[in-house]
Formats: sequence, C-alpha cells, structure tokens
Amino acid sequence: MKRIALVTLGWSLAKPPEELEKDKIHVAEILRQIEMEDRFDPDKNYYNLDLEVGSKALEILMEELRATPDLGYVSRIDHRYTRQELEAAELLLWRLTNQAIEDDYYDLHVDGYQGGPNASHKRCPTCRAELEQIRDLVVNKALMRGKDISLTYSFEIILSERMARLFQEQGLTGFDLRPVHHYKKPYKGEPTLYQLVVTNVLPPMASPPTEFERILHCDVCGITSQYLKHTHWWGKLQYREETDMYYSRYVLERVKDFNHSAEYFGELAVSNPYVIISQRVYRLLREHKVKNWKAVPAYLVD
Repeated sequence: MKRIALVTLGWSLAKPPEELEKDKIHVAEILRQIEMEDRFDPDKNYYNLDLEVGSKALEILMEELRATPDLGYVSRIDHRYTRQELEAAELLLWRLTNQAIEDDYYDLHVDGYQGGPNASHKRCPTCRAELEQIRDLVVNKALMRGKDISLTYSFEIILSERMARLFQEQGLTGFDLRPVHHYKKPYKGEPTLYQLVVTNVLPPMASPPTEFERILHCDVCGITSQYLKHTHWWGKLQYREETDMYYSRYVLERVKDFNHSAEYFGELAVSNPYVIISQRVYRLLREHKVKNWKAVPAYLVD
C-alpha cells in the first residue's frame, strides 16, 4: 500500500500586491526544491500535488508549510493498493463510486416524497435515520444510463439486469434482490433494475486496532453511527486519513459473499452499514469489467 498525500500549494489573491509577489516567488522556489518547477505558472495561484508519504519531496514541502502555513495545506492522505494486495485480502470494503440515482426520499415528486406516509422506508421522526424498508424503491430509471451498478441518493444499491443475473448464476451468497420501479408510467426500452439487499451481518469490528471517532446516537430510535478515525495532525497541520478496518479471524466462520458491518457510518439521517465483500465478488467484478466501484482491504487479526 502506498500512502499518497494530497497537498494544495498556492497563494491568496486577497493579499496586498507586494505580499502576493513574495508568495509567488516563495511558491516557485518550493516547486523548484521538490523538482516540479515546470508546474509553475505566475497566472495560476494554486497547485494540487500528489506526493508519497516518506518521500523527500513531501518532507521538504511539509517543512515549508510548517513555517508558512498560509501557503497551503494537506487535504487528506489516500491509500492506494496494488492488485496483488487486493487479491490477497480475504475481505474487502466495497465502495460504489457512482451515486446518480434519485429516489423518492429526495427529488422525485411521487407519493412518499421526503419521507411521507407512503415512502419506501420508515424513518425515525427525530434523526431521520432509515429504520425499515416497507416497499420497493421508486426511481428515475433513465438515470441508470446503461450502468451495471449505482447508488441512490439514499445509498441503496441498484443493479442492472445483467449484474443481478450474474450474481445469481455464480451462486453468490448473502443478498436478496428486490424489483425497482420507474417513478412514471413505463417507457419504451425501460431497463429492468434490481435493488441489492445485503442480508448477512458480520460481528463488530475488532477495536482496537480499528479506531472510530465522532460517535453519534439517537435516543429516540436507538441508532448509533460513527466514522472511521480520519482526523490527524502533522505538527500543527490537520489532515484527513481513514484508519484501517480489522476483524477477528473467527469472523470467517460467519462470512458470506456480501455482508453488512454491524456498525453504521455517517450522519444519522444517511447512516448505513458498510458493505464487506468476499474475494470471490472482487474477482468476479474485475473479470466482467464492472465499473464505478473500488475496494479496500479489511484486515484479519488473531
């Protein structure tokens, strides 16, 4: 795994001209020191840089930013995995990267809009967290636009007919399918879509070593949600980096191909468990060149 720091370097246009000119010269010098002088453009006041943690270039840049913090910041540190690392993981966090489907809780003008009495989900009257799905989803199917997989605005997983059939034919476990309906009358060529409903729930993550922060709780519905720890400090500079997830090895006795974490994550109104997949799902998605997703290893500890 490589840890890549995403750094923004630049100067403020709100400064007086003489200070702005000094900052331009300083930024140009920093870029020269990290061997990126070809990136400098006096008409461009910021630069987004990707630098590997541990590299000499990042060390130089961070030393400069500690001395002059108004010239930039580290937004976050990404984890980037090789294919070999991903194929060696027995469990992986599955993240869909295409969230493009409107559903009836958000923008569709249908019965149940904004969580009314005919909505697809029963929600907590206080925190608005989803408590129970009580009918099939209604979406604008046209927004799927030939994709195999997507998320709704409420983080429900939508599959194309091809993808649903593939999962069934391969005998994958830990899920059910529900039909998805178009919010208006049927139209020519309307795609057949399904909602992937994960049915298997894993035991809680091993904590430690998994670290959490910003724990939220609703006393009315009892739902607790949180975040993987992501707030860190580099001297006086704050940055974001999600910590890794860990499960006790005995969890393999309970694993299916699709699994939900016992924990919920995010703001209460949109809190959801993570989807944890098996290596079999990971390889199947790659083999069939499915787009709009990524995976992150979940580690096992004794």
